[in-house]
Amino acid sequence: MSNYFEPPIVPRSGLTARLVLEARRNTAKFFTETRQLAWVLMVATVLWGAYAFYAMPKRKDPEVKVRKALAICVWPGASAEEIEQQVTRKIEERMAQNTRVETIESISRSNVAVVYLSVDEQVADIGKEFDDVRLKLDSIRDLPEGAGPIEFVKDFGDTAALMLTVASPKLGGVPLDAYARSIEQAIGEARTGSTGERVTLLIEAPLTLTPRQRQWLGESLGRDLGAAGLFEGARPLTLP
Repeated sequence: MSNYFEPPIVPRSGLTARLVLEARRNTAKFFTETRQLAWVLMVATVLWGAYAFYAMPKRKDPEVKVRKALAICVWPGASAEEIEQQVTRKIEERMAQNTRVETIESISRSNVAVVYLSVDEQVADIGKEFDDVRLKLDSIRDLPEGAGPIEFVKDFGDTAALMLTVASPKLGGVPLDAYARSIEQAIGEARTGSTGERVTLLIEAPLTLTPRQRQWLGESLGRDLGAAGLFEGARPLTLP
């Protein structure tokens, strides 16, 4: 008999799985094998985020820059085609001479031409570009007879707002229910014996007012509303 060596038998599925794992490349395996690079990138990301947070503009009421403006030119009696050919195109050409103008849109209708423009997002001094466009539009001298002048509006996007806030201490359901019942009781007592439809106007005076000041406020308000013909037979309420 001859001696021979028989190699161990490796299951085919196990060998295939091991070869696949060794050949597979993914993000998690890459950073696990190169820990130094992973730490460097993590520290750089944290520092970048901290810098971006502190460098980011922070305002209670953020300033929104309006990058759009429009030009309006009136030509009474002209058709939309005449407006387009002899007015709108001339305005568009002059606006396009400014290299920082990004888009130009126009509307040509009978008697009027409206041309919109918007400047590039990278422009820091928007007013300077708008002033340049205005000078270019003012230099147009070949408008048809009866057309113009060109009105350039650069602040039509500005808005004004007023916000009023009324603050009060936090109250639960029980105090509010008790307060509502006291108001209902006062209204019922004031309406006792009255006929016809009545309206109740509830105005709460600040607690800083004295009882005399509150009485004067109610009487003056009822007198003014009665003189205006809005109320008749107004009587103040006294909460229990």
